Amino acid sequence: MFSHILCATDLSPRSDEALRVAVHMAAKYAARLTILNVHEEFMDKEEMVMLRVSVEKMQERFREIALKCKQQMEELVTTVGVEDIEVEYFIREGKPGEVILKIAQDMTAELQEPSSPLIVIGANAKESLMERILGTVAEHVVRHAPCPVLVIPYFIE
Repeated sequence: MFSHILCATDLSPRSDEALRVAVHMAAKYAARLTILNVHEEFMDKEEMVMLRVSVEKMQERFREIALKCKQQMEELVTTVGVEDIEVEYFIREGKPGEVILKIAQDMTAELQEPSSPLIVIGANAKESLMERILGTVAEHVVRHAPCPVLVIPYFIE
C-alpha cells in the first residue's frame, strides 16, 4: 500500500506516538521510513555574517544539535522494538510545514503510480494564541500535502 513513509517529528512527547505508529506501519507494509526533524533556528552563512556571529562556532553548534537530534530519533526507533525496517534520518533547516511538504513532493515524484508516500505527523490541541490564529504545522501539511496524511492526536493525561 505505502512504499515510503515520512514521519515528521519535533522530538516532543506529542510526536513520539506518531513515530511509534510510523515505525509499526513501515514494518507492516515493508515500507522505507524517513524520519524528519526540522529546525527553524538554523541560519545560513549569510545570516550569520549579517548578525556578526562567528560562522565557525555557529556551524559547530548546529552540527552538535543535529547529531543529538539524530541520536534521539535512533533511540526512539530502537525503543519501539521493531526490526528489519529501512530507516533514514533527515535533519533540515527551515519552516517545518514547508520542509515536510517539499520532501513529500520529492517522494511523490520518485514513486511510480499507484504507490504513494504517506506522511505521519503528531498533533495536539492548539496551545498558543499564535497557533489559534495561524494554525498548526499539522493543519498546514494536511491542507497542502501531495499525498495522504495520517495525523496522530496527542492527549495530555
